[in-house]
Amino acid sequence: MVANMSSTAEMIDLFLRLATIDSTSLDERRIADEVTRLFRSAGVRVVEDGSASILGGTAGNLFCYPPHFRPDRPSIVLTSHLDTVKSTAKLKPVVDATSIRSDGTTILGGDNRLGLSVLVRLLTEVAKHRGAYRNFFVLCTVGEETGLFGAGTADLASHQTDCAYVFDCSKRPGTYIRESVGLHTFTAQFIGKTAHSGVAPEEGVSAIQLASRAIASLQLGRIDAETTANVGKIVGGEAINAIPEKVTIEGEVRSYTSSRIAGELGRIERSLRSSVDPAGRLAFTTKSDFEPYILSPGAPMIIRLERAMRAVGLEPHPIRYTGGSDANKYNAKGIPAVNLGIGAQKPHSNEEFVLIEDLVKTSELAWELIRDDA
Repeated sequence: MVANMSSTAEMIDLFLRLATIDSTSLDERRIADEVTRLFRSAGVRVVEDGSASILGGTAGNLFCYPPHFRPDRPSIVLTSHLDTVKSTAKLKPVVDATSIRSDGTTILGGDNRLGLSVLVRLLTEVAKHRGAYRNFFVLCTVGEETGLFGAGTADLASHQTDCAYVFDCSKRPGTYIRESVGLHTFTAQFIGKTAHSGVAPEEGVSAIQLASRAIASLQLGRIDAETTANVGKIVGGEAINAIPEKVTIEGEVRSYTSSRIAGELGRIERSLRSSVDPAGRLAFTTKSDFEPYILSPGAPMIIRLERAMRAVGLEPHPIRYTGGSDANKYNAKGIPAVNLGIGAQKPHSNEEFVLIEDLVKTSELAWELIRDDA
């Protein structure tokens, strides 16, 4: 396992090389080209799917296969995403004896270039050094940060995929997300009646007033131990001398079961409708962003994961998490998937950092997961 890995310095160099390639969501062409070049130079077969045209991006998902991969046999997939939430074009990395961070003026891009660099190194080394490995491949997705889009369009049905290990959680190695919420959004448009606010205000029905009363009737924030709800956006009105006819609000509900999400959305809709009748009208729609997942502690993939963690000196720490990842999309497709802590801490901020020991330990875990006798 460890003997197949390059030195820590080389792992750091690869991470920095990938981190400084500017490729935000649905503009991943540059990082996709570099990853493809690195893989193909090592003898890895890379297939780019058609997600770019589906999503309106510059690159598709990369399906990356080691020389020993057998498409006719059950396999596992290790995944990371190609995009960063913000630009790394002006990234100035700062490396000391224990950590890697930016100079504080940009994000580091550890989310998800840390996971990406680990899997690039893993697969290129496997291609160069034949050995006894599980039947696996690597999937690098696009558009994760803006909606898990690449994972949603990725065709895993054509692979005999038993499970997916996602290298994308900001928690430190050893932690993994065994239970994750789902997220559904809602849009509510309040429709009143416009009129001149000074000449004939009695003839109007203010959509802003309708929306204000309706929002005030809602229970928001932490609803219970399982569920949160939020109204995060409100848009409406055209002029200060006109009674506003339309106002639109947007919000979300998160919970650990689809039934609980549906129940809370129903409660929100009923509350909003009761607040506008009979003075106004309401148009209410919902949309699934991602579905929840709960993995059994006795699931084969979890047993194998915890065994692999202990083999590299990590104590398994399963958690519940209120954010989503590509793992949610894979589970919704019927493929058991778990998101693993890799240690890209304080993601999406200019204070983002990676401990070098976490980079090394994540690499060791990836190797252990593909061992034929793992």
